[in-house]
Amino acid sequence: MKESLLRGPAGRALFFAFCGFALLSGCKDQPQAPNAPNGLVQSVSDIKIKSLRVLSAPENSVQGDTLYVINFTFTNDVGRDFIPRLNHFTFEDANKIRHTAIDSGSTALAGLFHNSDEVLKKDESRDYTAAFLVYAGSYGTLYYALDF
Repeated sequence: MKESLLRGPAGRALFFAFCGFALLSGCKDQPQAPNAPNGLVQSVSDIKIKSLRVLSAPENSVQGDTLYVINFTFTNDVGRDFIPRLNHFTFEDANKIRHTAIDSGSTALAGLFHNSDEVLKKDESRDYTAAFLVYAGSYGTLYYALDF
C-alpha cells in the first residue's frame, strides 16, 4: 500500500515548513498611523510626531536608560499667543510617570536642538525637537502641559 504524501517524515517536514512560513508571514511590520512612527509615542491633537530616534543614554541615571529624541510639530490651540517652553512638553508613560523634555545634560544630545523661543501665535504651528529620558520600551503620550 502506498503511503500518503502527508504521512511519514517527508510529509511532516512539509507540514512544519508550511506552518513556519504561515507564522513568519504574519510577523511583517504593520503599517503605523501617521502620528505614530513606531507605536512607542502617541500624541494629542495639537502635536504631530514627525520622527522618533531611540538612543542609549551614555550616563548612568536613576531616571532612565534610554533617550527618545522626538521631532514634532506643535500647533498653538491654547486660544492666545504664547511662548512654548521646551520643558512643558511632557511624555507620560503607560505607568502615568511624567517625563519632561530636555535639550541638554547628555553628550548624546549635543548639537541636536535648534528650537525657537519666540512667540507662537494662536493657531500657528512650529517644529520642535525634544528628548525624554525614559526606560527602554516605554510607551505613552506626548503633550504640552500648560499647568506646569
